[in-house]
Amino acid sequence: MAPKRKNPTKRRKKTDSTEAQDEQLKKEDSKSESRLLSKMKSIMESVQKGYTHQAKNIEKLWELKQANEEGEDVFFNHFWYLLQHACLISAREPPTERIIQFCCKFAIRADLDRESFTDAEVSQTGPFAVKLFSTALKYHNANNKAVRFRLCQIVNSILTSLGGDAEIDEDLFNKIYTCMLERLKDKVPGVRVQAVNTLNRLQDPSDPECPVIKGYLTIMKTDGVAEVRRAAVKAIAVNSKSLLPIIERTRDTNPGVRRAAYEVLVEKISIRAMKISYRMKVLESGLRDRNDGVKQACVSLIKKWVSYYNNDIIKLLTALDVEGKVDLCGEVVTEILSHVHVDSAIECLLSRIENKVIPTDQLTCENVFYWRCIVAHTSTNQPEIYEQIMPTLSEYSQYLKDYVVKASAISSEDYDAHYQASYVIQELIKMAKLADMSDEAGRKNLIAVTKFIICEAEITVQSIERLVELYCLAEVNEQTRIKTVAEIINDIRNPLEGATQFNLDQIESCEKNDPVTMIRCLTMVSGLIQGVKCDVAFDPTLSVLLDDLVMTGVVSHNEIVRHLSIKALGLSCILSKTLAKKYLVLFLQIVMVDNYAEILETSLKVIFDLFLVFGIEAFAEDDNEEKKKEKNEDTMSENSQDTLINNSQEDILSSKLENTKIDGEDPENPLESVNKEKDTFSDRIIARFKEFLDDEVLRSVAAEGIAKLMYNRRLVDAQLFSRLLLLWYNPTTEGDPLRHCLGMFFSTLGGGNEELMEVVEQAFFPTLATICDAPHTSPLLEINPANVAELMLSLLRGRHHEQIAIKMCNEILISPTSPYGRCLIKVLPHCGVVGGDQANLKLIHSLVEQIIEEVDHVSTKRSLTSFSIRINSFITRPAEEEDKENQENGGESKENEDKLSQSTQGSERSITKRKALFATPSQPLDLLDTIT
Repeated sequence: MAPKRKNPTKRRKKTDSTEAQDEQLKKEDSKSESRLLSKMKSIMESVQKGYTHQAKNIEKLWELKQANEEGEDVFFNHFWYLLQHACLISAREPPTERIIQFCCKFAIRADLDRESFTDAEVSQTGPFAVKLFSTALKYHNANNKAVRFRLCQIVNSILTSLGGDAEIDEDLFNKIYTCMLERLKDKVPGVRVQAVNTLNRLQDPSDPECPVIKGYLTIMKTDGVAEVRRAAVKAIAVNSKSLLPIIERTRDTNPGVRRAAYEVLVEKISIRAMKISYRMKVLESGLRDRNDGVKQACVSLIKKWVSYYNNDIIKLLTALDVEGKVDLCGEVVTEILSHVHVDSAIECLLSRIENKVIPTDQLTCENVFYWRCIVAHTSTNQPEIYEQIMPTLSEYSQYLKDYVVKASAISSEDYDAHYQASYVIQELIKMAKLADMSDEAGRKNLIAVTKFIICEAEITVQSIERLVELYCLAEVNEQTRIKTVAEIINDIRNPLEGATQFNLDQIESCEKNDPVTMIRCLTMVSGLIQGVKCDVAFDPTLSVLLDDLVMTGVVSHNEIVRHLSIKALGLSCILSKTLAKKYLVLFLQIVMVDNYAEILETSLKVIFDLFLVFGIEAFAEDDNEEKKKEKNEDTMSENSQDTLINNSQEDILSSKLENTKIDGEDPENPLESVNKEKDTFSDRIIARFKEFLDDEVLRSVAAEGIAKLMYNRRLVDAQLFSRLLLLWYNPTTEGDPLRHCLGMFFSTLGGGNEELMEVVEQAFFPTLATICDAPHTSPLLEINPANVAELMLSLLRGRHHEQIAIKMCNEILISPTSPYGRCLIKVLPHCGVVGGDQANLKLIHSLVEQIIEEVDHVSTKRSLTSFSIRINSFITRPAEEEDKENQENGGESKENEDKLSQSTQGSERSITKRKALFATPSQPLDLLDTIT
């Protein structure tokens, strides 16, 4: 019997009924989800308008989550869906930033109950926050840079919103740790900044091998974006490995990074954690910084240090290097006094003073230094305080004598005590200059004391120099000063008791020329010359000192004696044009033959000072006169070249300067052809200057001297200007103080001086050619020629830009594909041609059009086209001619505009500010999946 067959009609009816019910349930669920999404979207749109009702909106969204019947997953999916819209926007617009902050704050409170919902800090991450963490980290390496940036920002914001004692799951910690370390190497600076901020709370200062701290240190040192370095400086934890790198950032090239480093020093690092050398380095960089913000941050650091020592400034000075950095410590005290009332500043000093002086047995380097600073600060505008801490001149003179006598008894074997006493004496001498010199009786006592100390006491050379300066200040009569110092020098060199017992030969044989005596006497001569105004050549006493003492020291075998002699001779020459002409070449000889670095530098400084004071022309006049005499002379003395000092300027010039090669010294340098047909005194001096620039020992002094001569219009030469420019950009001079000097020179050089602009124009192309044609081993290859060209163009005005542009176009057309030609093509659009000679403008426009035809690179052609249009806009033509040209050529300007628009098509996008982020709910649910 066959099995009973079921009724297919009944089964079909039952199936249709079930499907209808399922469909109905799906529709109801969809409506419910749609209503939930709509409400969440409404809250999000409200958040974009401002922070005013953000707390209330967080509470609304929390209530919506609690009332949700669709399940936690549905709510999170809607939340993530809405948040993704913000993740796709890279611009940091206020509406987007509000959404990100709102979502992060809600995430850490989503799983709290009503009672703890309003707590200021949250110490635990709930399931909702953990899920948001995991979802965000899933896309941390998305291709879209906006997504990477926003997701790192979300992770950072959630971690930042957690309380100080917050804890997170270990697996989540490791995941964040790994992902953010990877993002530290992201190619987008904004992403790296967010990764740096995210890892801030995940570093371990106690671990010397902490990967986060290592990553921060690498960023601080090598990252090319200042904002990333700044974030790393502010985020890094302080330990033994990170302290020095933080201090090094106080000398960063960017002022924002430098300021951040000082803020970290204020907030995180105690003065006791730094070595004295570190402290002085930090103060020197900050107080002498050109940026006001950085300097103010350094002042804040000083204030913190003062409060650490309970406002006892003398104790602060014991933590600094007062002996080695006198000027810097003076700047520190000045800053303190400018921010602290003087009454509170002198409390620590008054507690150490008795009868207006510090007892001699209590004098230290720090308290005498601070005493002198307070006296200097109050001497002009606060006489009532000045009188409390400064005795009369007679009393102070006796006080100075008593201390010097006491210090002379200190054994030279006790180095520390001897060194401290020497420093204290110098500070006391400086303070004597601040006394009331109107007291005639006091001045007489001071003069007597200075004579006694110089002749009788055992003091250092530095103290002798200070004493001579003090004596010159106390003795108002110049001739009396000169005579008295000369007598003291004679007594020191001829210590005879009863000169009547000896004849003249015996007196000369007893003259002391040992190094100690010579150093003492030469120091006095230098101090004396600095205090006189007369012409040394015409003062008989000074002339005797010069011939008998100074010139004897010039040929001494002792380097210190020779150095002091050259210094004294240089000071004398600055006061006398006659002596300057007489001894100029002696200084040139010393620079060429001596091998003691300080002597070389001092001699070269004297040469530049003489040219700066008298001008090169003053020395060239004698050269021309001697050349005229040479024509009437048949022979010259063969021995004249062997003398060290020859009164004949022509002999020395011919022996030392005439053989200098002006042309052909460096055939690869195109600048050597300048002034090639001339052979004047100035040309020979310039040739010597170039030699000095090649000398590693003399380079800094030579560059500074040449810069001063050019700035004061004493010397104008294209070759030397080019050399200075290459020195400034040369990577081998990085960190050299020379760069600061040259930077100031170039920044102040502009101003429309026609002569200097001619020099810049002459140096323009040879300088660029030197860079572009440098050999592979040369550090000049690291220089960007476009930067050099832009600097030179910034120093030019008017017609000079037109001349440069014409020459540049011709150079490019010769070889447009060579490194030199490609460099000039990049520089050409920077020429500031803004109108002028119409013939030049038409020529430039024509040449640029020819260059455009030769160039294939799209961006280069676009830049040149824009430059061509700009030039064309300055060309004025009669209306009839313009109409005729438009008919023939179809409108040249229209063609250029079309060409420019085609070359720039697609390169620009219109940017509109988005105020509503959630206007497209029809997008796929997981937007990030579509872009990873």
